[in-house]
Amino acid sequence: MSSASASLKVPLDPAADAIPQWTRVELSDKTFEVLVKLVYDNCGVSLSRVKKTMLETRLRRRLQATGLGDFESYVRLLQTPAGKTSELQSFVDTVVTNETSFFRERAHFDYLTPAEVQRLVENGDGRSLRAWSAACSSGQEVYTLAMVLEAAISQPRLWDWQILATDISVKILTAAREAIYRAEDVVPVPQALQERFILRSRDRASEAVRIAPELRQRVTFGQINLMHSEYRVKSKMDIIFLRNVLIYFEPQVQHDVVAKLCRHLRPGGLLILGHSDTTRSGRLPLRLIRGNIYERLED
Repeated sequence: MSSASASLKVPLDPAADAIPQWTRVELSDKTFEVLVKLVYDNCGVSLSRVKKTMLETRLRRRLQATGLGDFESYVRLLQTPAGKTSELQSFVDTVVTNETSFFRERAHFDYLTPAEVQRLVENGDGRSLRAWSAACSSGQEVYTLAMVLEAAISQPRLWDWQILATDISVKILTAAREAIYRAEDVVPVPQALQERFILRSRDRASEAVRIAPELRQRVTFGQINLMHSEYRVKSKMDIIFLRNVLIYFEPQVQHDVVAKLCRHLRPGGLLILGHSDTTRSGRLPLRLIRGNIYERLED
């Protein structure tokens, strides 16, 4: 080979250089297993191997945000005290799936007729109804329940209601608190309730809608991790919603979570689970009514 040819270099592909490093790194099986344990320890969610691509795709955003070049460095960050403070919540927000809609599993809300709601009030303190959405996501379940409860109140107003809405994700709680949605999101809401409780923008080109303040002011938001040994909930509840969450937990965790919820549900109150959820109700103070609607029994 001549000296001239020996000095030739293969030209670099400028397009390849333009691709950020964090988009090219791969998640190894070993690091995936470490992340799976972190997800389980912090969220109670069990990720199977088929979720590897999903986890890798979602966490690439965190590599970009933190400026780290690979998933191994990201794991090391999460394992440091400083990293737990600065990054763990963002990790949880990124990993946890939040999927909901207005009047999802409508049969649950149809069960809460004015007569049933009145029964719950009378069996409680007779003056108010307290409900808890224990995995409220972006708020559609919360505001659906709020519409149902407000519509159930007869005049004169002899009782009132409050809803506690909690989730593990701070990011999603912020969105739920804002109560701003797209017009297409509220299509499942019955027209009469839309006219009463959905505010439309004065800008006709805008697709944004917002929940009326008379509902928003009766909802309190807070962060609760269902994996914690105790839930900081002061009042006994008349209704607790926890839908399509237990499916992500192992059987013993499912039982433990429902047992903890029962501590905050007064006898005669309702626990409403999602159609995909299961619970070993025989070991718990619950009686199945219908369609994953349970009544809390006396201990």
